[in-house]
Amino acid sequence: MEFRILGPLQVVVDHRRVELGGPQAERLLAALLLAEGAVVSMDALIDQLWDDPPASARHQVHKLIGALRRRLPAVIGTDGPGYRIRLGAGGRFDDDDERDDGDDTDNDGTRPTLDAIAFRELVATPSVAGLTAALAFWRGPALDGLDGRAIRAGAAAWDERRIAATETLLDLRMAAGELRQVLAELPRHIADHPLRESLHGLLMTALYRSGRRADALAAYAAARATFAEELGLDPGPVLTRLHEQILRADPALDPDAVPRSAPEVLRPTVSAPCTLPYDLPDFIGRAAHLDLLSTDSGVVGIHPIEGMAGVGKTALAVHIAHANADRFPDGQLFCALHGHTPGSPPVTVEAALDQLLRMIGVPPETIPDGVDRRVARWRAELAGRRVLVVLDDAASAAQVGPLLPGTAGCAVLITSRRRLSALDGATAVPLEVLPEPEALALFDRVAGDGRAAAEPAAAAAVVSSCGRLPLAIRIAASRLADRPLWTVSSLADRLRTQTGSLAQLTTGGRGLAGAFTLSYRLLEPGQQRMFRLLGLHPGADFDVYSAAALADLSPAEAEAQLEALLDVHLLTQQRVGRYTFHDLLRQYARELAGSAAGLDVDADARSGPAGLPQRRLHDYFLLAATVACDLIGREARRFEPVVEHRPRSLPDLPDLDAAVRWLTTERPTLLAVAADSGDWQLACALRAYFENGGHFADWRATHEAALHGNGSDRGRALIQFNLGALAMWTDRPAEGLDHFRSALAYSADDHQLRAAILTSQGMLAHQLFHDEEAAGYLREALSIDHDYPRITALGWNNLGLVEGRLGLRTQALEHHRRALALARQIDSPAAERGILLGLGETSLRLGVDAEAPFRLALELARSARFRMQEALALDGLAHATGDPQFWQQALEIFTELAAPRSALTRAHLDSPGTECCDLCRPVPGLVRT
Repeated sequence: MEFRILGPLQVVVDHRRVELGGPQAERLLAALLLAEGAVVSMDALIDQLWDDPPASARHQVHKLIGALRRRLPAVIGTDGPGYRIRLGAGGRFDDDDERDDGDDTDNDGTRPTLDAIAFRELVATPSVAGLTAALAFWRGPALDGLDGRAIRAGAAAWDERRIAATETLLDLRMAAGELRQVLAELPRHIADHPLRESLHGLLMTALYRSGRRADALAAYAAARATFAEELGLDPGPVLTRLHEQILRADPALDPDAVPRSAPEVLRPTVSAPCTLPYDLPDFIGRAAHLDLLSTDSGVVGIHPIEGMAGVGKTALAVHIAHANADRFPDGQLFCALHGHTPGSPPVTVEAALDQLLRMIGVPPETIPDGVDRRVARWRAELAGRRVLVVLDDAASAAQVGPLLPGTAGCAVLITSRRRLSALDGATAVPLEVLPEPEALALFDRVAGDGRAAAEPAAAAAVVSSCGRLPLAIRIAASRLADRPLWTVSSLADRLRTQTGSLAQLTTGGRGLAGAFTLSYRLLEPGQQRMFRLLGLHPGADFDVYSAAALADLSPAEAEAQLEALLDVHLLTQQRVGRYTFHDLLRQYARELAGSAAGLDVDADARSGPAGLPQRRLHDYFLLAATVACDLIGREARRFEPVVEHRPRSLPDLPDLDAAVRWLTTERPTLLAVAADSGDWQLACALRAYFENGGHFADWRATHEAALHGNGSDRGRALIQFNLGALAMWTDRPAEGLDHFRSALAYSADDHQLRAAILTSQGMLAHQLFHDEEAAGYLREALSIDHDYPRITALGWNNLGLVEGRLGLRTQALEHHRRALALARQIDSPAAERGILLGLGETSLRLGVDAEAPFRLALELARSARFRMQEALALDGLAHATGDPQFWQQALEIFTELAAPRSALTRAHLDSPGTECCDLCRPVPGLVRT
């Protein structure tokens, strides 16, 4: 019995063909024959027979097997969950072949044979006679006329072996000098396989050796034209090298110069196509990624290189591919998927497979239609090969998935502006901008002539303006190289202006703005709007809540859009929950937000610096800061915020620590919003944070900006009052008194605020040692009917301080105790801390034990994270106990906060036992009343 698959499927017994019972039976037998005696599972057989299997599929397979067994007795065996054809090596049973149901010989005692196995044995040790006999088995394309994914993939693999054997035979004949016969056969083979470089190489070599050098060159020109028309590619490096050898009549092409055992030296082989672009000669850095392929072992290596436009993804992939070419001797392929190509949609999976199959030499006419069939053919072609595939500019994981090889030994480098997290088993490489030394080295190399080294500071400025983005650096350096009269400094000046850098970073038809636009245009409309609006955000980074407020969305909606922008590398994330731009992308987003030309910019983003998005953002930060600062100290606010645009949600701040973390994280943005708006409400809302944390410069900047804004009398009064308090903390009592006087002028009808101002005026007068004047302010404050016990408590406390320095022991201590009792009665820890500090200070002056109030004040200050009060309590403890360690701790805090008190504290440490301040000296002549 003979099984024939090298052509239309045939079964021959006694020189007569056996009818198999129709297409389904033929496909089933073909699947078993392609397995060459291995077991084929029921599921695999069903997959061969139907694209959409019926419910009765298993039953129908059993019926087909039974019908085939009746026609082909003792050939199809059952093995566990599947079936197999009983074939051994060379079409004969091996001695240890297991038989499970009956005899396995034909009636004449011979064993079933398979032409494909006989063919393979003959080509294993190539010779002219053996290859001629092997090719004689072929009657046409393998399994011609049968369809099915795996059947066509298996058939394609045998077709490939046929043409490879043909090439080897032609090679051997040419080496034997049979040039006339080779030249007679080659045109037919090239017509059948026009994209097979090895055949073109054989033709060129045969023509050259026949003394037809001009015809050999013409053959190369014809091949090149074919590749350009069909693939848009030039011939590979081996065929190109052969062309160059013919041009210079290289003696290596003479038949006597080439060992007959190595004919491949003369011609390109289909097993090693290379379609990689050239490697950049000035490639710099990325050392951490250059061994990317070294970890692949026993699996298909899948490596997506992901990053923003211009970060150097393709350059890195091509560089790695060239460096590892020798590890993939069966080919290095480059396929552009055009995920972000102007005027060109992304390449379809079917079209990409067509390109890849042609690259590895599959004849176009044998490439099947349909994605599934092409995937099967592609993976069958790569089976057993070591091929490196570069898939450049992928649009999505769905575009890439079907292009991945199915067997180990191959590797894939994928570049994409999107995150391809849906690719199972992939090892993603997120590509960041270059480190500064590598960025400077790239700029220096591209600019040339040592120009960067001659102006290192200017070169650093250029690289900084380029955001250390490789494409930007290349463009800037190329512009410099093209303009010998420019200096690096002049280029740096051009890039320094925020509006000019993107315009300057364009040369030779390529530019950053254009690259960014390609990414932007592929976004959905809502994502485009979010991207534009984020360009208006003043923060270096931002969270979901502020982005939601800017775009008037819920946090969930905003997060979905931010994550989408993150996925396409238009945003980055340096820590969880915080998003940011690359500097040049931020500039691009700002330009989009401010442009009305051709980009569908929404009206609210064109409203200028005080536009609707900014007002929404301001109102969000005002309300969020109010919530956060109220957890620090509600009493410091003294107003209810009024907003036009209430945000849909505020961050969850359950406690003091959460509030301080949020304020610290958002501090740069809060300062920017406050500076832009000049709003007194936001400045005043932030006072508690500034005061507790000792952020005195921020306190001054926000309040002075608000002082010059268009606030109400109430706002001016509170700003002046807060500036007076700031002066008190920073030891500027005279300046503080001026602010308090101005505050009084704006608060004639506000009894509560007047009482607070007078109470603080009394404290400042006390700092100036004007204690009689201070007592007058404080008694006036205590006489005002304001129904705000905290002010009253602080008034009594400050009066106790004044009376203590005046030597009025009984009144002073009584007023402190009265103030402390009231603060505890109204549950005001903020007032209690200040009163304990005052009681401790007065106790020092009057010779009373001061350690206890200072220790309690220290505990409360640390609990409230109030740095200045913590330092004052430590200073008081040092005075009370004489322990210099307390002064050392106080000095560390005063120094950290740049407080003027640090000099006085250092004097205590430098001159122990010396009366350095007012608290070191007892009050002379105490008056008892």
